[in-house]
Amino acid sequence: MEYGILCLLPIAVMLAVAIITRKCISSMVIAILVGCVIIGGTGWFSTFIDQVYTTGCNEDTVWIVCLMCVVGVLVALFQASGGAHVLVKIVEKKVKGERNLYLWSWLLSALLFIDDMMRSSVIGQMTPLFDRFKVPRASVAYYIDSTSTTVTSLVPLTNWAVFFQGVFAGFVELEYLGNGFDIYVKTIPFNFYAIAALLVCFGFTMGWMPKLGGMKKAYERVQTTGELYSKASIPLNPEEKVNEEEKDPKAPVRLVVFIAGIAILTASILVTGDVLSGFFIGVFSMCALLFITRLCTWKEIMTAAIEGEARIIQMPLISFFVYMFKDIVTTLQVPEYIISICESFLSPVFFPLITFIACALLTFCSGSTWGVTVVYALVAVPLSVSIGADPVVVLAAILSGEAFGAHVCFYCDYTVFASAMAKIDNIEHAFTQVPYGIIGGALAAIGFLVSGIVMA
Repeated sequence: MEYGILCLLPIAVMLAVAIITRKCISSMVIAILVGCVIIGGTGWFSTFIDQVYTTGCNEDTVWIVCLMCVVGVLVALFQASGGAHVLVKIVEKKVKGERNLYLWSWLLSALLFIDDMMRSSVIGQMTPLFDRFKVPRASVAYYIDSTSTTVTSLVPLTNWAVFFQGVFAGFVELEYLGNGFDIYVKTIPFNFYAIAALLVCFGFTMGWMPKLGGMKKAYERVQTTGELYSKASIPLNPEEKVNEEEKDPKAPVRLVVFIAGIAILTASILVTGDVLSGFFIGVFSMCALLFITRLCTWKEIMTAAIEGEARIIQMPLISFFVYMFKDIVTTLQVPEYIISICESFLSPVFFPLITFIACALLTFCSGSTWGVTVVYALVAVPLSVSIGADPVVVLAAILSGEAFGAHVCFYCDYTVFASAMAKIDNIEHAFTQVPYGIIGGALAAIGFLVSGIVMA
């Protein structure tokens, strides 16, 4: 059945609702219902239920939903070990100055690659240490934010990367590239924004990148008044009583268990060649390590696992509805319709750059780093194959655009969380980091333009 321009209505509804409400799941469900009405007419409810069963029984859906659930449990077990807190205490004893502090922070971020929120919260615990060396809170928040979406998108074992691996695995056009993990790894060298943003951030923390805009004013304020944050951030920093912590006799064990867990996870994925198998082995290993070393009772392990699952529950839900929406879009023949319109005038040279800009705008407008740009991917992947653009570069442009949009969006969850961890006003943080985000975005845009010219 030919639906014509009507096939674009679910996508338009999804984007409009996401931008207005900034709620990814609800916008996707509403768009799915609109699609069911177009397909089934008065029998839309039966169409919806049939689609729920079809999506739920799909092998790719089961794989990504299970993986999302296991990721949440494993991250919670890592937190239960207390190893990250021990690492912070070690860093506190080694730091000798601002640059040295940032170098240790980079090392700590590398060890905490598995989860962006865990990494950000641990670095946030070091805020008093940054205060000791008179580092503006704006600088701390910028570092936390810049090492969240960027590191998360460059390491294929993070929750964010795992989500997109499931999305990539669902495209028939990409089967020749391997499974979702293989495809994701191939995008990493072309993830120009993540690479550029990390280089800019590293240059800034090492003092090689000049202080710009609001960040320059923040450093000048510290030099002249000693104030580490603006007046808008004062309510976020009430006076707290400093309590001396007792020495933890199990600190060495916590650190060993934490590092051993990361090593086992990485080795398991490399040996088995399957991310889901690797994460399950990681969960079983961490449960055994925590129980045998008596860092946690069995009840505490199970409680941590359930709490971890609760924290991450939106990810498997989004994954399920992404696959469901993909099926609706496929049934409505949206890719074919857009290809028939755009194939004659879209250039493979400029398509990666167009994709980067479009995904950045979608993320910025919706404030969502989950699901919204997937809608773009549903059309961009088959379109890239049709016009002769390299699909790997296009996928990298989607990842880069999402990371860039999230980085410069002042109401994105990553920006808000980074502000909270550094105890700084969200707007102050957003405007002090925008110049550096724009520099990274400009470098990424050049990268996608050049890659489009070379690989077309």
